[in-house]
Amino acid sequence: MSASVNNILHATQGNPLLEALEPYLSTNDLEQRLHNWPLAGVDVASLSTTARHDFLDLMQEQLFEPTLTSLDTTTRLYRMIRRGCIARDPTQTSTRAHLMAVARFAGRELREVPWFPHSAKCMRVSGVTGLGKTYEILRALTQLPPKFEHGYSRSADWTHMTQVAWLYVGMSHDGSLGGLLLQILVELDKCAGTSYSRERSLTGLSNEKLAVQVGIILNNHAVGVLVIDELQGRNFAGGARGGLAATFFLRILNFGIPLVLMGNPLGMDALDSFSQDMRRVGSSGNIEMHPMDKEDYDYTDILAPALWRYNVMPLPSEVEDKDGSILFKYCGGIRSYGARMRVASQRLALDQGNQAVTEEHMKQAFMGPDFSERDRQLIAGFRDRNPLLLQDFVDVPWQRYAQRWGYYASDTEDEVEQPAACDGPATSTPTTKRRKPVAQQSAETAQRRQTRSKNQNAKKQQAKTALDESDMRNNGLQDHLITGIELLQKQEGSATNNRKGI
Repeated sequence: MSASVNNILHATQGNPLLEALEPYLSTNDLEQRLHNWPLAGVDVASLSTTARHDFLDLMQEQLFEPTLTSLDTTTRLYRMIRRGCIARDPTQTSTRAHLMAVARFAGRELREVPWFPHSAKCMRVSGVTGLGKTYEILRALTQLPPKFEHGYSRSADWTHMTQVAWLYVGMSHDGSLGGLLLQILVELDKCAGTSYSRERSLTGLSNEKLAVQVGIILNNHAVGVLVIDELQGRNFAGGARGGLAATFFLRILNFGIPLVLMGNPLGMDALDSFSQDMRRVGSSGNIEMHPMDKEDYDYTDILAPALWRYNVMPLPSEVEDKDGSILFKYCGGIRSYGARMRVASQRLALDQGNQAVTEEHMKQAFMGPDFSERDRQLIAGFRDRNPLLLQDFVDVPWQRYAQRWGYYASDTEDEVEQPAACDGPATSTPTTKRRKPVAQQSAETAQRRQTRSKNQNAKKQQAKTALDESDMRNNGLQDHLITGIELLQKQEGSATNNRKGI
């Protein structure tokens, strides 16, 4: 089942699935629609201390400033949903024939169902903790109505139909397919007002048979996209359970349901074991999120200014941080830590009876109970590009970041940026910039990075020629980290050999 040329040219003419969703899937004014500012229209000066604290809670829960990444992700998501609606136009005979073909396998096991000629699209979103993966996808999804009720339609051959625009579920905690299937039914019941999760005829089935039934049910409700979050190394890391779940993902796509898979990069690795799986689950894009660099446009011009603007104090902050370099010291480019610092420092200033936030408040908040020692270690690892600080976290691919930062060779040597020395805060730029198209900004950012990398390498080479070979500064942190990484790898290899000997 695929979208024909005729379907595309006349997509909204008589297709009840797309007619309902079309106004919400437009990418016009997307930045304004996604943006959310809890302080909009609020007279901050007149707020009580209690209200100021309440608005700090809203900052962490509701503030959304669209970045280039979030705009790209949302655009891809909306286009994927739209494509799925076109491909499943219920007024087309081919669509109804496909639905009946799938329904004929009710009561059969998943392995008994043949592979159909066409599959829906899938997008994968991966990244370490705190980057806002879930926050960005849910922000995009919640701009769409969760469901639409359709009445009698002769062309679609139904008397009544509940169309579900999107479903969001978390991967089962133990990675079991049965747990995931039950969660899908529970969320569908909440959205559509059905009772599938309580029907003994369904819950009593084996996982293999229930997987087929879930696919049929999702088709019957024309689910626009199924989002499965929290794919982690501990609940989805290959093996029998991980393999069964991965097969279910491919089957859902083959049934015609668009899919978004989200999680930790180590958890997502299980989908890369087979090239066929990797190709299909990334057919609508592979969004790899990382902590922002302090020169990234998304950080210097979008995130950091937004976090500083969100001020509930009686007076503006005394900290001058136009490029976000001061805030970067306390967040390492991780969105959730940046928001936490702004909240914690303002709470501290309010509790101390101060009128404005100073950098001393930020230092105290960072060393206080709002940040644990491990939080500070994670932040420092990304802030200082020190992979040795990350290797204690089992869900952080520290070796990949060591390669990304140039501490040892990777398979894509020409794509690795060498670690850059900090030359102090970047020069400030005007606060009122006209927003450029996403594609143009991305191209300009890439060009700036290439130019900056060349200039930094030239400066370092010029400085090194003036140093004695024995001078520690000749190689600096990179040699130190390389030595540490090599030693750690030898220790891991020795430990493995000892275990084999035992």
